[in-house]
Amino acid sequence: MRDVAERVMAPLTGSLVDVLVGATTDVFEKMVFRQLQPRNTVWGHAVRPKSQIVGTVGFAGSSSGLVAFHASMAAAQEITSAMLGADGDADSLPDAIGEVTNMVAGAFRTRMAAFQDAWAISVPTVTIGSDFYIKPISTGDRVLVTFAMDAHELFVELIITPHTGATV
Repeated sequence: MRDVAERVMAPLTGSLVDVLVGATTDVFEKMVFRQLQPRNTVWGHAVRPKSQIVGTVGFAGSSSGLVAFHASMAAAQEITSAMLGADGDADSLPDAIGEVTNMVAGAFRTRMAAFQDAWAISVPTVTIGSDFYIKPISTGDRVLVTFAMDAHELFVELIITPHTGATV
């Protein structure tokens, strides 16, 4: 039987990104009531998105890694307002971005079950600030997908590290 790492890494050049894009656009359409337009896909660790709020959800199983959602404060405010149906205050931004990140990671996890066994996911973590970036300590593969939501630029990042030696 094929190695689990091989099964996950094989679609990394295309199928995995399609799964991530599909999960993200579906969540935004159904839960945020906004259309997203996928733009650029950047492979590797060289590019860091500029954002002021980042949600992350880790996952583990036959592969491990994280899904991160990056946005500006203005985009986060629009997302929060759309989800709540009213203007959200500053206290509701972390909860809304954490929930969006959780939904994207959950939808991605569910879709990945077609490729391999189900992953466990962590609770979301949200970081807010103006001079930071996420740098996971990982040798895994990374892809960053840029989306347009109206006038806003959003980013969804995936870092995945397959476990070696695992077989199915």
